[in-house]
Amino acid sequence: MNPQTNLIASTPEKCVRCAGRVPIVCFFSNLTLAIFKMSVGLLTNSKGLFADGIHSLSDVVATTGVIISLKISKKGEDASYPYGRGKIEFISCIFVYSVLLLVAFLILSNAIRDMIAGDLKTPNIISMFSAMVSVIANVILYRLGLCAGRAINSPAIIANANENKADMLSSMAVIVGILGCHLGFIYSDAIAAVVVGLIILKTATTLGWKAIGDLVDTSIPERKLKVINVRILRVKEVKRVNYIKTRRLGTKYWIDVEILLSPDISMQEGDIISAAVKSQVMNISGKIRDVAVIKSC
Repeated sequence: MNPQTNLIASTPEKCVRCAGRVPIVCFFSNLTLAIFKMSVGLLTNSKGLFADGIHSLSDVVATTGVIISLKISKKGEDASYPYGRGKIEFISCIFVYSVLLLVAFLILSNAIRDMIAGDLKTPNIISMFSAMVSVIANVILYRLGLCAGRAINSPAIIANANENKADMLSSMAVIVGILGCHLGFIYSDAIAAVVVGLIILKTATTLGWKAIGDLVDTSIPERKLKVINVRILRVKEVKRVNYIKTRRLGTKYWIDVEILLSPDISMQEGDIISAAVKSQVMNISGKIRDVAVIKSC
């Protein structure tokens, strides 16, 4: 299928099953990494590695929120929630990034305080190898989460994957900081902790803002709207597309369109054309939940 016309690819069943397991894998992996890095950081006097361990601990809290939100969003529509519960995933994303924001400020404040107080020690070289283990683990978790999140179009799983990416970058900063200490730059480990805080802060603010945008029904990108417009105009009786409005509810998209028809077309013919337009749009992707077509003459 042409990628330009593929709004979101249909999801193979094996990807759905895999995506259901990914948050659990991330939960236990992040918990293990948090305990490992915080313990080694304390034992080896590495402030950067200990801060990185706190980052992984925040990932555990965030992953818990993701697991809960995915369970709620799968309940689907009912009389009380006619559009389903998909938006709970965006709320989960905001929760994830709010936790990260708090962690970023805590790490930054502690690192800056230690630098001012002069409470600095050269970490044991073992801490650098521990940070390397963290980099490798987070690369695996990031790629796994991103693959699963994109496969089922889950903003919550993608948010969790981005946390692991931030954790990977912060672990790389820790490696540089520890290496700097052993080369004589005594402040470099504390500076690495500051870098960890700044990486987390950037991730939390940029991706958190995007989650807020999705929560308030920000439209899908312009290029994808053009794909929908082209598909609608394949129905030859449609003279013009007056508007296309989209919103995302978790893993699904809901689309409202208004089409211009000739005033000579009967009501019955108009209904047939509307059904054809809906079919054209629904066939773009299995992730489009519904299409509402309004006719004007």
